[in-house]
Amino acid sequence: MPDSAKILYPYFIVFSLVLIAMSLFAGPLDTLFSGLADIATGSQILTTDSKAIGGLNSALLNAGILGFYVVLMLKLAKINPSGASIAAYFLTIGFSFFGKNVINMWPIIFGVWLYSKYKREPFSKYVHFGFFGSALTPVVSEMMFPSLYTITPGLGILLAIVVGVIIGFLIPPVSALTLTMHKGFNLFNVGLSAGFLGFTFYAIYRTFVLDPLGLAYEFTLNSVLSDGLPVFWPVFLCLIFVLTIAAGYILNGRSFKGYKELFMETGHTTDYITNHGAAVTLINMGLLGLVFLVYLYIVKAPFNGPVVGGLLCVVSLSGLGSHPRNTVPIMAGYLAASLFAPWSPGTQAIAVGLCFATAMSPISGRWGYHWGIIAGIIHAAFFTNTATFYGGFNIYNGGFTCGLVAIVLVPFLEAITKDKVTE
Repeated sequence: MPDSAKILYPYFIVFSLVLIAMSLFAGPLDTLFSGLADIATGSQILTTDSKAIGGLNSALLNAGILGFYVVLMLKLAKINPSGASIAAYFLTIGFSFFGKNVINMWPIIFGVWLYSKYKREPFSKYVHFGFFGSALTPVVSEMMFPSLYTITPGLGILLAIVVGVIIGFLIPPVSALTLTMHKGFNLFNVGLSAGFLGFTFYAIYRTFVLDPLGLAYEFTLNSVLSDGLPVFWPVFLCLIFVLTIAAGYILNGRSFKGYKELFMETGHTTDYITNHGAAVTLINMGLLGLVFLVYLYIVKAPFNGPVVGGLLCVVSLSGLGSHPRNTVPIMAGYLAASLFAPWSPGTQAIAVGLCFATAMSPISGRWGYHWGIIAGIIHAAFFTNTATFYGGFNIYNGGFTCGLVAIVLVPFLEAITKDKVTE
């Protein structure tokens, strides 16, 4: 068994078990499954905090179950975990706190599986797309459990399955196209493709369902949020990140050997598992998580579902290109923007926006920290204006925004630096 499988599968399993175990003590046991049912059947339009719907205990249970979903699908596909596997796992866990649940992912994953069969290629080539493509789970939930009108359960389930399968079938080919648009400088590539698909489905839904029912102007972004937990989450996540560093250190022969080489990578079109090994990547996961946890604590961000989910999404890229050196400049860009914008860096939406802006880390890695700062400033301006584009159907709004910034900024940087991206 490859080292990545020996290290990462146990890590994923233990993390999922911890979340489930915590759910047993985070609220009344008699509300645990009823709360989970509320999360599974409620609207997931951006932004919907799972804790606000089902309580902390049910939100943790939802997260733990989704973690096992990822492990199960990767195992069935016979995947040797890579940087993409870390991304799939932590994106799924992160968004379990605002958008993904135990029901709404499956039609999309099934659609990706059908696409692999259509292409006559192994599902292992596309399995990660199933989890990345679940950026559009709010569409599935809206079809199954409409937020403004009622339909028969059977029809809702049928619509959810059909629409989810279509989304899953489209995600891989559309994502292949969007990758060429930003040339690999948006590590949340599926966020961009999901944004375009989200707009397509939202436009169709608005035109042929909401408008005829006279509900188009009542269908708005959600703002279902819970109170933050300023002690519980920082303590828990700090412990997780410290233990992750310790595990990487021990598995790396009780040393940080090799981390300097990872730290010096640009982050562009790379996989740290392949290049540096799973143990060194664990060190990076923990350090990256700690840096952003400390930042969010200092700026007094509310540690509610979206903020905690956003932080885990920062960690999700720790195997695909992000590390402290190429993400801190983007953080600085958000801080610079806050000096002139009518919000503080601790505002929930801005804190979440920064977490997803780290997907542009290859920009600062390749062209320097000053361009990372500029990318962060532009992202902060874009991020607050993009969610309405697709009616909240794409929960990877920050990834969509990263794609737009990269599409604008990368050609400009190629032109003025004469550094043409060919890889």
